[in-house]
Amino acid sequence: MIWVLAGTGDSFEIIDSLQKKGLSLIVSVVREYTEKRLAATGVKVIKKRLEPRDMRDLINRYGIDLIIDATHPFAVNVSRNVLLVSQEMSITYWRYEREELDLSIYPSEYILAVEDYQEAVTVAAQFKRIFLTIGSNKLHYFTNGLENWRDRLVTRVLPDWRFIKKAEEIGFTPANLIAVQGPFTSKLNRALLEEYKADVLVSKASGKTGGLDTKITAALDLGIPVIIIKRPVLDYPYVFSDIEKLITHCIKWKGSSHA
Repeated sequence: MIWVLAGTGDSFEIIDSLQKKGLSLIVSVVREYTEKRLAATGVKVIKKRLEPRDMRDLINRYGIDLIIDATHPFAVNVSRNVLLVSQEMSITYWRYEREELDLSIYPSEYILAVEDYQEAVTVAAQFKRIFLTIGSNKLHYFTNGLENWRDRLVTRVLPDWRFIKKAEEIGFTPANLIAVQGPFTSKLNRALLEEYKADVLVSKASGKTGGLDTKITAALDLGIPVIIIKRPVLDYPYVFSDIEKLITHCIKWKGSSHA
């Protein structure tokens, strides 16, 4: 049985491909939105924020012998935990991670790559109007670290009541909170940057699949720099960035494990 940890748009394609190949799988998710998207597939879905103990229980209960970690590149705690559990229980672990965008193709003076959120706040502090596209979990870094943040920050989040509520609890209001579902074209990104008079755009290094390329294109069109928060680094034993290759290896794994 394959356990897929889902959390990105790519994970839906992985799940669909595995089903079409007749491979048995179970999927774990955190967000209700992801659970709803998977409802029509017929796959067994567990919606829960899994701790290591839960992971061990799931592996034992469902007889898991292959783990595919397709969580978001920034969900590093989840990846770290499941990797450790897989090693502890001698379960094959494969990481799928969307390919990073090559930032060297853009003018270096407009690409401000930083190591973490705290450094992003430090760099953003020199700008007046800051457009955040980092989700809702790390907004507090900016609200705690910037003076007069209510007049300076605009954030874009998914139109999920939990994300909106989290932003509102921090202090965001309809004046500086945009709740909208992607994918976003360069044209739409540019329109939003212009509408909110942004001086800088802040994004995670989410790759092309995560829309980073259209954000950068829109910002460059307006002469706006982009602060890009680098991905956390984990020492994964085996990483795929091509879904087709991942599925091919899954088929080979099935053949060898049932030979």
